[in-house]
Amino acid sequence: MQIHNNHQLSSVFGSSNASTEVLVEEAISRRTNRASGNDVSLSEQAKRLDESESVYTLSTGKGDKDVDLDTYFDPKPATETSILDLDGLLLPNEQNVKALQDHLSKAFPDLLSKYNIPEAPESIQYDAEGQMVLPADYPYAEQLKQALKEEPGIAKELSTVNALASHLAALKELEPFHQEMDVASSQAEIDAIIDKYSHLLTDNRSYPGVELSFTRDGQVTVQSDQKALV
Repeated sequence: MQIHNNHQLSSVFGSSNASTEVLVEEAISRRTNRASGNDVSLSEQAKRLDESESVYTLSTGKGDKDVDLDTYFDPKPATETSILDLDGLLLPNEQNVKALQDHLSKAFPDLLSKYNIPEAPESIQYDAEGQMVLPADYPYAEQLKQALKEEPGIAKELSTVNALASHLAALKELEPFHQEMDVASSQAEIDAIIDKYSHLLTDNRSYPGVELSFTRDGQVTVQSDQKALV
């Protein structure tokens, strides 16, 4: 299923607000100081972050950044987000896809339990408009849709990992092209390589199929063409 579209691209932006960033930095600083034998006092919120297992290092447009994924995708006021803010631009790489996959493997089972949904769908995909597509025979589709409506942070994280995975899969598909170009020694070889991979180099190319695959209890694996992507 092709998922490359403007709706999906916009979901890659998930910038956290300034106050959360300060708390995360404060908690990370405490861990660093404690490891070196020093201790510092923290606010109650920063203490909770310090003890949290949901702080992950994500790759952004301005380098690696430690964020708390339990709150990172929560809805923010429009004044706190900007498509031009590189701090909030998540890069389509293995580091980010794996971090979101790992976090969702904890958060999604909790979602199922909280809303009394007996089992996860076998998969989640997204159509060309960025809308979630569940298997036709999944008996708890309406309950899950309602749960995600009430938990927009998890819904955003699902669509974001899907978008990142789509771009990552496309980049992986181009790796043989770059490898062959690196060793090409003549214009004739370069022309032949470009011709060989021309179907991947056009603006209207099709992207590899991507889906989020789930175990019955909600563990997530990001797949491309039915194989684990990371």
